[in-house]
This record gives sequence, C-alpha cells and structure tokens, in this order.
Amino acid sequence: MTSQGRRLAAALADLREIKQTIADHPHPDFAARFAELRAWQSEHVAHFHHERAIAHGGEDLLVFLTQRFYVEADWSELLAGPERMAGAVGRIVEQDRPLVIAIELQVAAERLDMAMTEALIARGSPLGAYSYVRALRAVDARETRAQQMAWLEELIDLVADYAHSRATYWAFKLARKPAHTLGLGTTYDLLAEGYSAMRMPPDLRGGVDIVLAAQRARLARLMGEPPPM
Repeated sequence: MTSQGRRLAAALADLREIKQTIADHPHPDFAARFAELRAWQSEHVAHFHHERAIAHGGEDLLVFLTQRFYVEADWSELLAGPERMAGAVGRIVEQDRPLVIAIELQVAAERLDMAMTEALIARGSPLGAYSYVRALRAVDARETRAQQMAWLEELIDLVADYAHSRATYWAFKLARKPAHTLGLGTTYDLLAEGYSAMRMPPDLRGGVDIVLAAQRARLARLMGEPPPM
C-alpha cells in the first residue's frame, strides 16, 4: 500500500474507533443528546451562512456541508475494513487526499460533538444558545474548530482548480461503475453529490474565503476572544 493509502486507512480506523466509542457510550441519554446537538449545529451554521451562500452561488454546497456530509453521511462501507477499502480507493483515484481530509473532518467533528454532549449532560443543561457557548468553552473547542477550517481550506484548494474541468469531470463520472463494483457505491454517490455542489459557485475559492473569515470571527466571538486580524 502507498503512503497515501496508509494515511487513508489510518483516518478510517480513527473514524471507526470514535463511532464505536459513541455507539457504546454508557449514559442513557447520550445518543439522543448527541443527535440533538448535531441537528442544532447544522441548522445554526446553515442559517448563519445563508445570505453569503446565496451571494456566491453556494446554496447547494452549504446544504451538502451542513446536512448531507455533517449529519447524514454514511461511511459504513469504508469502515468495515479500513485497509482493504483504502486499497480499493487507490485503484480508482490517483489522489486520495480530498477523501482523507473528508474523513479527518468527520473524525474531528465526532470527537468534539461527543465532548460537547458530555459537557451538556454534566451540567444538566437543555440545549440552547447559552448552554451551547458554555459547552464550547468548557471543552476548549478553539483548536479543533481552527483545524477543521484549515482542512476545509486545503480541500477547496485541491478541488477548485478542477471543479470546472471537463476532463476531470468525465474522469470522475467514469469512476462510478468501478466504485460500485468495488463496494464503494455509497461513498462514491456522496462524493459525487459534493463534487456537483462544488461546481455551482462561479468563484469557489473566493466564496469559501469569505465564509471562513466570517466563521473564524464567529468562533472568536463564541470563545470570548478578540476577532482575528
């Protein structure tokens, strides 16, 4: 297996581990509170960026990132055997770094959401604006959120140049059948949806830069820090 294949396998193993930890959590209310937190965050982030998404033609991308990817993504076919599935991915694509980033984003989100759910439960607080900020500060989410935004920037840099490339588009389309044959059909369909959403904004990099600047300022405000310069 190549070094990039090993990185993907390691990321998948991390995702499988955190998902199992969440599934086995002993608190009886954890699963419901965890799902509630994720739905709440998805709704509020989508609302916060709604006008920016419209201004930059990114409505579909916003829905994909906040709902389809963050809340609904099904990675189960990849998690059954991380090394085997990383090898299968390597047979379809030459560069798997975008998928590695996607998995790393999900791992970070799962870990942070687990910690925040535990903080909310420990305080006995119903979920709301004030309890959310207290939980965010209690788990010191600044570093994790900053890393997620850095990964998103890297992802956009990787895909922006070929988002509107006809050659890349058709190469991706042609990978659909082998992906389904190799047991990667659900993953391929999710990535295809994201790929389609990324093709919609006329200036993908510019729009994402504006969104991330607003998100960084919001994070600083939530953490009680001065806004970034």
